[in-house]
Amino acid sequence: MIGDLYLQADYCQKTSPLYAALYNYLLELYQARKDGRADPALCAFFETVDYCWHGRSFTAWFERPLLLAGAIHEQVLQGNAPELKSFYASCGGAFAPDQANDLAMAIKTTLSQCHQQMVPFLRQETIQTNETSRGLAWLLPVLAHWQKARPAITLIELGCSAGLGLVADGYGYQVDGPAGQVWARKGDPCFEITLNGMGAERALSSLAHLPDLSAAMGARIGCDLNPLDCKEENQKRILEALIWPDNAPRLARLRAAIEIQARYDVRFERGDMVACVEHLSERGVADTPMVVVFNTVASCYLDDDHYAALRRAIGAAFNGTWADKDCLWVEFEMPRTGEALPDFAEGQEQLIKVHRPDGQGGLHTHYFGAATAHPTEIEMF
Repeated sequence: MIGDLYLQADYCQKTSPLYAALYNYLLELYQARKDGRADPALCAFFETVDYCWHGRSFTAWFERPLLLAGAIHEQVLQGNAPELKSFYASCGGAFAPDQANDLAMAIKTTLSQCHQQMVPFLRQETIQTNETSRGLAWLLPVLAHWQKARPAITLIELGCSAGLGLVADGYGYQVDGPAGQVWARKGDPCFEITLNGMGAERALSSLAHLPDLSAAMGARIGCDLNPLDCKEENQKRILEALIWPDNAPRLARLRAAIEIQARYDVRFERGDMVACVEHLSERGVADTPMVVVFNTVASCYLDDDHYAALRRAIGAAFNGTWADKDCLWVEFEMPRTGEALPDFAEGQEQLIKVHRPDGQGGLHTHYFGAATAHPTEIEMF
């Protein structure tokens, strides 16, 4: 936990001053506990977290820090942590770096008084894909391929959370090209993304066909261990709790995306990614000429064995039940440990990868582009 908190605090230095301070304070608390100097007022908090996470497995280093911060944020959103409210922009407050000591005292009070209320969140919740700006990461490669034949599409998202990624074609965008070109579509939420790299101009031109792509969408199916229903206030609050509270634009985009999602017919399948792929392919749910499977910052939570099983399941579906269809699997994910990357993809935070059936039961992978986890710029390979 100490190493994870250190990495998360460092990551937040440039992106969230509030969370950088929060994680640094949590790091101090956990280090003091390790050194036998735990604050007696927080012993019950540590016991609660240990109880909640006993038997849970975490693969990505950022899972536990984000879950703990999310559990605290949920208490603020619910009105159970008045001491913290004045620091959280999501509740009308504000934080300045010179308030770090005051923030630390408020966190201590909240942890000592609210740890029992945090139990359901810490025991049951998982990090949910709530960054709606990731939509272009799957839309651009799908557009590039779809224009060849323009078939109807069955769209399947793995690790869909509330299904906000499944309706990314309905959002607003301003996309800037490398030579000053602009493609824009009105809508709320609206994302401003810059395209760079060798394939930028071609990708930019493909966006003119986005309305036609939307019209071609058939079933929109989301797969998740615990899909969230945004019509339920408590589940919508879980999504909001996992947004960094001082990122007001991101929170506003999330709330606007929830309204957009309500206009679409989105189906949910509850279950593990591998099981969902196998289940959907066996049932033959795709009655369209094209099947697109995608995931954005979701397969990073799978260990290597589970990810290998997912590749096998998708390869089997693409080369088996769906062999008569045009199939794509698009990922926007961190490079996996030991992944053999082409030189141009080395050192990137998140990669856009496109997998297609190889005709022999496996998959052929193409590296399409790269961006940060919360993209404002996409490098097109």
